[in-house]
Amino acid sequence: MNSLGTGLRGILDLSALGIYIHSITVAIVIGFSITLTIIEFLGLKKKDSAFISLAKQISIVIVVAFVFGAATGTLVEFGLVQVWNGVILAIGSFFFTPLFLELVAFTIEATLLIALLYTWDKFKNPWTHWIITVTYTGGALLSGALITSVNSWMQAPWGTGEIINKIYPWAPIYGPLLVNADFLLSVKEALVTRWASSGAPLVNPTILNMLTNSYGELLKDPWVSLTSPYALTSIIHQLLATTIVGVFWIAGALAYNGLRMKEKRDYYLKLFKTVALIGSILLIIQGIEGHEQGLMVYLYQPTKFAMIAGLEKSGPYLPAGLTIFGDPNYVFKGFDYFMQVSENHPTPNLRIGGMPVKEIAVMDTLKAFEKLPLVKTLYEVKISLAALSLIISLIIISSFVFRKFWHGRERILFYGGLAMFFIAPALAGLGWAVREIGRKPWTVYGLLYPEELVTPNPIGLEIVLTIIGGLLLGLIITFTTIYLVLKKPPKFLKIGEG
Repeated sequence: MNSLGTGLRGILDLSALGIYIHSITVAIVIGFSITLTIIEFLGLKKKDSAFISLAKQISIVIVVAFVFGAATGTLVEFGLVQVWNGVILAIGSFFFTPLFLELVAFTIEATLLIALLYTWDKFKNPWTHWIITVTYTGGALLSGALITSVNSWMQAPWGTGEIINKIYPWAPIYGPLLVNADFLLSVKEALVTRWASSGAPLVNPTILNMLTNSYGELLKDPWVSLTSPYALTSIIHQLLATTIVGVFWIAGALAYNGLRMKEKRDYYLKLFKTVALIGSILLIIQGIEGHEQGLMVYLYQPTKFAMIAGLEKSGPYLPAGLTIFGDPNYVFKGFDYFMQVSENHPTPNLRIGGMPVKEIAVMDTLKAFEKLPLVKTLYEVKISLAALSLIISLIIISSFVFRKFWHGRERILFYGGLAMFFIAPALAGLGWAVREIGRKPWTVYGLLYPEELVTPNPIGLEIVLTIIGGLLLGLIITFTTIYLVLKKPPKFLKIGEG
């Protein structure tokens, strides 16, 4: 059991590393694409060559990052089958529609990105190129939205109705029952049973066909992962977070050049302020939207909400009490309540895999409770950084309102941009950590465990080090290439020409 736990811990860490490295390129591709669309628009509208030059530079970076992002994204998606092979059933049912559509979006994104890069200055009407940019950006956003919808279903498995509540009496109802309950519970039964301690047996088509022949189709609505209210809010929240990171990376680079090259400070200041304004406005919108994301967590992930709020015992949580109910003294349910209702389970005689559901509910609630200190700390650090980023964003916005005051104080704005270069990804990273750790011990919240889905094959240290080394080497090559193409861009882009 200890070796299983150690191996699982290593696989979880390796998966997290792969996702975080992939997220760097996602932030560049999505955040830079949004910025590119806006900057190119401003350049054409104002007939400003500085904006057009910046847009061309951004497009080069996107192309380089896209290549590495495609490789790491493939690694992450194949990892669902190779490492988490027990999730194959979900891939063929709940995830089928979004993952298939994501391939379509990816194809649109890849082809239009090449067209975008190679058609600069090729059209008599330059707005034609901008239409290509907008369409490409739409493909990038669609791709991100579809992938987020998959993760969102793992957070809140919409369409399972009362099934999870039958196991965990504190759990909510996840929408209408759109799955074959007998089929799903048979899968759970197989996974909980000792002889099927990993997901490997479910990869066997004989077993899948047997389940289908016995119970019929698993899923009645293949669109369910896209129609969940949790998915819609998550998509907006995650795309905003990703975009903000990318925008402030561009702003930070411009701020660095503005501080370093005094002779071109006015040039970089104009570009920096425009890009930083985009990021600042998006950050404020994200703060407002964050309330909706928090509401979804409260409604559909009670243990995660209790972790974030530090509710070892039921009691008030001022921020949520005010924003959700308008009552700072509103009493939210904590882990004491979850344990009480689990121990007094309404159907104690119900068994899954030979184990009473009461025992499962108590055991899993305690596992979730163990994550409370970590999740609460990560969330509090995130909120502190969010407050700091809001102050910096308001300062940047004020530079457009109080122009005289900021004349001669431009260095402060540049330093704020440099700070956001690091704060923005830290915010996004902490948010993702809270999102993922907060749903443990489950891979699919309240339904499937990591140990039920992970590969039964040993993943040795040499494999782990090879994968980590490959990821880091790819990252180094990517950023080296970005530096080189920015330092000496291709001649056909005509960057720097008036």
